[in-house]
Amino acid sequence: MRETDSLVLEELAHAGEASEITPELLKLDSCSITSESNLPTEEFMMRFFGRPCFPRKDLTSITGPAKGGKTFLSSMLMACGANTAEDNRRMLELERVAEQPLKVMWYDTEESKQTTKHILANRVFQMAKGQDLDRQFFVFNVRAFTWQERQEELQVAIKAYRPDIVIIDGIADLLPDINDGPKAIELIEHLLQLADDYNCNITTIIHLNRTGEKSNLRGWLGTVILQKSYEVFVCEKVFGTSTMSVELSTSRKTSLDERMYYQVNDKGIPYAAKRPDTQPRNERGQFMAKNTDKTEAFNPNYLIDSPQSEQGWEWNLTKLFADAMAGRSVMGYDDLKNAVQQLSNIKQKQYYYKVFEDAESKGIVKKTYDRHHRIVIIMPPR
Repeated sequence: MRETDSLVLEELAHAGEASEITPELLKLDSCSITSESNLPTEEFMMRFFGRPCFPRKDLTSITGPAKGGKTFLSSMLMACGANTAEDNRRMLELERVAEQPLKVMWYDTEESKQTTKHILANRVFQMAKGQDLDRQFFVFNVRAFTWQERQEELQVAIKAYRPDIVIIDGIADLLPDINDGPKAIELIEHLLQLADDYNCNITTIIHLNRTGEKSNLRGWLGTVILQKSYEVFVCEKVFGTSTMSVELSTSRKTSLDERMYYQVNDKGIPYAAKRPDTQPRNERGQFMAKNTDKTEAFNPNYLIDSPQSEQGWEWNLTKLFADAMAGRSVMGYDDLKNAVQQLSNIKQKQYYYKVFEDAESKGIVKKTYDRHHRIVIIMPPR
């Protein structure tokens, strides 16, 4: 009898059951984890504000609204990973862990071939430093392929070139429909298997839904990605400015409050920027809503004093959302947004999203789906 079979029988005997060893049982036993399991340490290829990120054998996601800087962040990731110049492994707050450069694959499903080349030559190569950079990159434009071909060729490319980081820009084009739940699950499970088999990180790029919520990645595909990704980076342009921001919104490893702010010079190179103060204040120092025609204060009926906060006040979220719901048990997301903005005098939708996220994090409101898979909001009993 093989040693493995003997060990399985021993475990079964200790469990008080005798059972026949089957291939399925042996497969399950190979996944057994105990407090004494000898497992390799997780290997992270990057740091963000000094925190480990982009692990091998796992998925990372980059998301954000349209024109929010998703491809720009992936360009910084490519340059930071492949930089061959000595002691030059950092791009703003993104830093490569290892001294040796990484091999990076960019699998572009969205842009034209001319645009892909332009980004590579005039953005990535301008940010990267060193010699023979082409040896570090594997760039493929597969926009002309069918979605089935994109899936098939991705595996071929990873197997052939063995990159350390794979960037799929964008992941939605590997499916016929982002709301096809079974196919979305199958695709993400396949990517997880590829990441594990080839010891790489696979980074997917996907849009946010139009609500702008950081936890609302587009379609059922986005829901599956959010569940399975090790971490999610959110990119967006700060409203009314030329400043871009990057936030590590979720991670299994760490919690991070800082955001990376940057602007881009006329040569396409990013440089660090301070967080812009886009909310005007009144004579009392309170934040005010901004309008194209006039500036008006928020509705004081929904503000409460809060000496410990920076602005000296905070939203009475329970009252605000209860009044907006007006006794209804459930309300459509956009209907609630319109009602809250009208009651509160919040003019900027991006600011509303922050207020909603605060209310959601405190359990005042909860997002769910109706039978047509549309986003609706409820207020759980308190």
